[in-house]
Amino acid sequence: MRRLASLIGFSTWLVMPLASGAQQDNECFWAEGAGPVTYTPRLGTLYVPRDAPVGTLIGSEQSLFTPNDEGGRIECRNDGSTVLNFSAIASAPIYIGPIPPQPGTVLHTNIPGVGVLIKLGRPLVKEFNEDNSFTALNGPYVPMLSEHRQSMGSANFSFGSLRHTLTLIKIGPIAPGVHILNGSTLFSGHFTGIGKAFSYGLDGTVIQSQCSLSSTPVSADPVQLGHWDSKHFTQEGDTTDAVDFHINMVSCETDPSGESIALAHIRLEGAKGSVPFDPVNGIFTLATSATAKGVGIQMLKEDGLTPVPLGVDVPIVAITPGNMAMHFKARLYQTHPTINVEPGSVEGALNFTLTYK
Repeated sequence: MRRLASLIGFSTWLVMPLASGAQQDNECFWAEGAGPVTYTPRLGTLYVPRDAPVGTLIGSEQSLFTPNDEGGRIECRNDGSTVLNFSAIASAPIYIGPIPPQPGTVLHTNIPGVGVLIKLGRPLVKEFNEDNSFTALNGPYVPMLSEHRQSMGSANFSFGSLRHTLTLIKIGPIAPGVHILNGSTLFSGHFTGIGKAFSYGLDGTVIQSQCSLSSTPVSADPVQLGHWDSKHFTQEGDTTDAVDFHINMVSCETDPSGESIALAHIRLEGAKGSVPFDPVNGIFTLATSATAKGVGIQMLKEDGLTPVPLGVDVPIVAITPGNMAMHFKARLYQTHPTINVEPGSVEGALNFTLTYK
């Protein structure tokens, strides 16, 4: 009986589990804490112009070194006799659509129209030949697979904070207003010997840069170009004094720091019979209701010298938060030889479209 009890006691000692932090050969294990842990980079507030094309970066590429929320740390040991694997498995849907070529796979975030490109770094992806990082088999972008199959020697693998680069990308229409990146899991990381080790989500806010128009957006409608004697027009290209007017924009939303600049653009197109006469120089014909002959109207920027081209989106001003205005000038422009100039009423009309890019 004494011998039997001694054998039973010895057997029990053999099967005791290794304590957290104990060395395990050819395995990955929790050296501190236990998992799965969570990585949630805090991105703050980012802005995107309302009419930016699909493929536009939201903010800039960010290189981050993010600790996990629980303080866990993984170690891996390999004497070269085995293969250790790490895999980053996408939890969010993969975006499939027409965007400019990207170096990796774009994942959907919880905000419709906002995607993210995530590139992993050391030690999950080898960047230098001398270190003990895993080697990516299909590139460093999530989703991905990497492996380790060489001896680590005395310099063992240690992983706590996540070194990575992320880029938010516009992948479709984004609704007006404030949008919250809610930390939902975008991908999870898995190690040999551990299984699921961590999940990854984003915390932040995305706001569209845009303005609204008041019920009377044009400061003077119609713009009064004044009364001019036909003798004023002596040759083609003669002009009158330019008259100021502006378009009011209200409740503008954009990056108050100025780091993400959105520009308000205007597109001017003929209306009520007015058509482009010299679109590059912002000159258009009179409306069908006008009785004057041989003259047109020219649109200028605020400086009174630079034409506003017709029929194209023209950048005018950077958006600032609150209320603001786009300033212009207009003047009469002699379009035909003096013999063809006839007095009468001068009327012209344009439609305008504002975009924010």
